[in-house]
Amino acid sequence: MKILFLTFILMSLAAGAAASPDNVAHLADFYHLGPSIQATITAYTDDPRENNGIGNAVGTAMGTKVRPGIVAVSRDLLKSGWKLGDKLFIEGLGVFSIEDTMHARWKKRIDVAVAGKRDANKIGLIKNRLVVLLKKKRPMLASSF
Repeated sequence: MKILFLTFILMSLAAGAAASPDNVAHLADFYHLGPSIQATITAYTDDPRENNGIGNAVGTAMGTKVRPGIVAVSRDLLKSGWKLGDKLFIEGLGVFSIEDTMHARWKKRIDVAVAGKRDANKIGLIKNRLVVLLKKKRPMLASSF
C-alpha cells in the first residue's frame, strides 16, 4: 500500500512538474523516499528576534548557524521518527537538511531558513504542502567472486 501511494505521488508530481529541478520524481535515484505528510511551511532568518531573543546566541538545535538550506521542524515530527540531520523534500522549494526545532506549540510545521526578511516574505505561509522525508541511498558495492 505504501509503495502504491509513493508511486502515485511520483507519477502525479512528475506529470505536473516534470521539467522542474525540485520535484520529487528525480530524487528516487539518490534517496529512499520515506513517509510523506502535508505540512504548513513558513520561513525564518538568523535574526535574534526570531530565535532565542535579543542578546542570546543564534544557532540551531544541532549547534550550526542558521542559514539557507536548513529547516526547523515541529517537535511532533521529531517524535514521529524524523531526526536532526535527516533530509527532506518540500514540494516547490527543494531539498533541505533538518537542523533545528520549533516551539512545542506548532504541529506539522516546517520553518525554512532563508537569507533575509525579503526571502521570508516570498515564502510567507504555505498550507498543505507535500513534504517527503528522504534517506540517502547507500552506493551498491560490487561483490567479489
